[in-house]
Amino acid sequence: MKIRTTLNISDNVIREAEIAYKTTNRSKAVEMALKDAIRYKKIQMMKSLKGNIEFDENTLKDSRSKDRYE
Repeated sequence: MKIRTTLNISDNVIREAEIAYKTTNRSKAVEMALKDAIRYKKIQMMKSLKGNIEFDENTLKDSRSKDRYE
């Protein structure tokens, strides 16, 4: 679903986004930049969990290999 909205973004930022994403479509540039920002934030959140979650890699490998053959 797409919605139409008004944003106050400086022309310089829009131009940089258009150049970075190799597009002249402002909506596409903004959407791609937002998706990248969200992806980056999710990665940062996952990295912050490092050392806080106990994880047994062998158990994970075993369960994955069993799933393939069942």
